[in-house]
Amino acid sequence: MDYYKTKQKKDYEKYIKTEPLLTLQKEEGELSCEDELTFQMIHQIAELHFKLMIQYIHMAEEYMEKDEPERATEQIRRVNMHLDHLPTVFDMVKVISPNDYHTIRLALGQGSGQDSPGFNEILRLGPTLWEPFQTLLNQRKLTPLTVHQSPENYYSMYHLMQQLTRFDENFQTFRHYHLQLVRRMIGLQTNSLKGIPAQMLEKGVKYEFYPELWKSICDLTDYTGSSYDTKPLE
Repeated sequence: MDYYKTKQKKDYEKYIKTEPLLTLQKEEGELSCEDELTFQMIHQIAELHFKLMIQYIHMAEEYMEKDEPERATEQIRRVNMHLDHLPTVFDMVKVISPNDYHTIRLALGQGSGQDSPGFNEILRLGPTLWEPFQTLLNQRKLTPLTVHQSPENYYSMYHLMQQLTRFDENFQTFRHYHLQLVRRMIGLQTNSLKGIPAQMLEKGVKYEFYPELWKSICDLTDYTGSSYDTKPLE
């Protein structure tokens, strides 16, 4: 890994800080198995994604507080782009055999993915976007249902609501994907590194940031009556 230790640093290397970045992983002689580097770097990549998502969530909150729903929508859209991409990042973990995965696990000490600071911060921040969104609705004398009923009349609020719903959906999907990864690599009838049954992860998959938005979809269905007393086509 000496290719980045050049005497004369190019501006790209200085700006990206490639040398310190590429020294954040274990050296070859420290690896418990050859795929530990893969494991470590994939999780470091994920933390970088989380860092950007956290910035965008804060910016979305600020824009909502400034009554700029269109700009808030753009920030949540960015969050969703990262959530779309993260399962592909973690897909690379599957190149590691389950046996080597356990070798790596033993080298983690008491480390666990449940301790990811980025993931846990997003888990904490996600629901906090509801209050500024609710304020925007109240200022316009709207509810999620009325926005659904006339999206063309409340264009900016409708698209912000859709991105928030997608954020909630994508985060649940990501948690489900992670659960399937745990199932594939260590199984669900076992204990995590924290001594907590891996099956406890299943409960987290059902957690919603914005239950009010999901309820509004049900309310719209009830309002339209599209599921009741429908007649067969002639």
